[in-house]
This record gives sequence, C-alpha cells and structure tokens, in this order.
Amino acid sequence: MLGNENASTKARLLEILRQTDKRVSGEELSSALEISRTSVWKAVQGLQKAGYQIDAQKSGYLLKENNSDSLCPFEFGKDEGRFVHFKTIGSTMDEARKIALKGLEAGDLSAKVVTADEQSQGKGRGKHLWKTTDGSLAFTLVTYPKLLSQQSGRALMAAQIAMANALEKTSGKRFFVRWPNDIWSADGKVSGILDESLNVGGLCSYLNLGIGANISECPKIQGVDKAFDKKRPSARKEILEAFLKEYSLMEGMVFSGANDLQKIWDKKNFDAQKTVRAENGEKLIFCGINPYGWARFKTLNGAKKTFAPGSISYEKR
Repeated sequence: MLGNENASTKARLLEILRQTDKRVSGEELSSALEISRTSVWKAVQGLQKAGYQIDAQKSGYLLKENNSDSLCPFEFGKDEGRFVHFKTIGSTMDEARKIALKGLEAGDLSAKVVTADEQSQGKGRGKHLWKTTDGSLAFTLVTYPKLLSQQSGRALMAAQIAMANALEKTSGKRFFVRWPNDIWSADGKVSGILDESLNVGGLCSYLNLGIGANISECPKIQGVDKAFDKKRPSARKEILEAFLKEYSLMEGMVFSGANDLQKIWDKKNFDAQKTVRAENGEKLIFCGINPYGWARFKTLNGAKKTFAPGSISYEKR
C-alpha cells in the first residue's frame, strides 16, 4: 500500500518536475518547497517507489515519464487524504471493508477512495468476477451515509448515473444504465458497480460502492466494450475525478423522498420497454425501476411484477 506520508511534499515536488524538461537541482527544490535537501531526497525516493521514473543525479532530478494517469494519493491535490492506492491487490472491495470498519471503530466517518492498478480477484455480482485488463479503472468508494437500509439501492442508482455521465464527459460516447448494476455503451458492457453495506438497526453503518471500468482494453468476452478506442493519457484519473464530482451532485437525491433519481435513471436506461427473457425462460417487458431501485416488469399478458436487485436476472441481448 502506498500511504499518504509526506504526500503534500511529493505532490508539490512532482508539480515542479512536471513543469520542465530540464534537471532541477536539490538546492532549487529545497528552496521552492522550504524543506531540507534530505527531505527532498526522501520525497523523491517515495515517488520512485510509487512508480515515477525520476532520474536522480548530482546535478539534479529529471522526471523521465509524466505518469499522468497515476492514481496515487498525491495526484488529487487537497483531497489526497481521501485516497488509498495499491499497485496490485486482490480486490478493492475487500480493502474498503477493512477501512470502513476501522473508520467506524475510530469514529472517522469521512469518505475514502480505494484504488488499484491491478486486481487479481475483482468482484462482480453473485459469484461473478470482474476481470481487469491493462489500464482498467478499479476503485471502491467508502461512505457512511446514515441511510435507511431499504434506501441503499438509491445510492447504487446514483452511482450508475454518475459513472455513465463521467464516461460520456471524458470519452464523448454515449452510455446507458442497465439494471441492476451495469453501465453499457451501444456495443456492450463497459462498467459494473457492486454495493456492500453494513446494516445495524435499520440504518447503513457504511455503504461501499466498488466500480470497475474497461478503459482502452477489454476482456475478449461477448457483449463487452471499452470507454476509449485508443489509449489516452490520464483517462483513468479523469474518469475517476469526473465520477466523484458527478456522484457528489447526485448524492442529495439519494436522501430525498422525491422520484427525481428514478426519473433520471429511467431516461438513461438501455432496456426501456424492451422484451427480455428471465432466467426461468419467461418473457417480460422491462418498465424501469421504482424509487428504491427495484425492477418493474410487465408480462406479455399485462400483469405487473416487481423484483428486488439480485432476485432475478435476464438476458441483456
């Protein structure tokens, strides 16, 4: 794990090195950052450990590669304290659970973001796994919403909408939400969201949202797509920052009793009024969701049916 020690110093040092293609002496960095040259060297070592290619010579320091798509905490300015980053991990959801429980124990209920460059056991809904590819975006948002347990599905709805909006704003393509937890392009699934909560006394003590997205590569699986056709510098970071901004805008609707969130979700829904086939073979017409994220269907005979997330699956092609 890459922690946040000296992160502010690292962030400011990195900013200086990114502004020039020439070497910057230790003395210049020491003066600009108002720290000792020993502290400069320790910060450089920390950046090198995090994967930044900084060439250190007696004449000074040179950033050989920008690493503009890094998700290390010190890439996020004043919000860096919210972030925890791993190069390789089993699943960001597993680490987020530990962080959420520790936060409850310590009384630190500030939101956190757990990111990883690579997951070996990325989780999907049920027994499904989320297979990461080179440059995939994998993160979990840790929140303490004090939300009624039955309202937790609204957070998932908001996250779907936020992710679809974030992908649209960074890629220029159009994206859709699909029940219960997917984001699709016109050509296939690009992103999935997994929610996990600890419910005590009818309230969510914590609610974590784990998100995976194919950026410029995707697994060779039918019905899967990617956000960008070609590799693009800073894509992961841009999408993550865009998602966090979009989710913060949607968050107020999660707690509202109004149906604004439901209406937005339904407008971005890929399957509206389409005939789908349930896992038991029954043909149903998808009619959207209710305010709590439950799916609404009609049978071919016109009978109405409502299902909770996870209680039914259907073919999406």
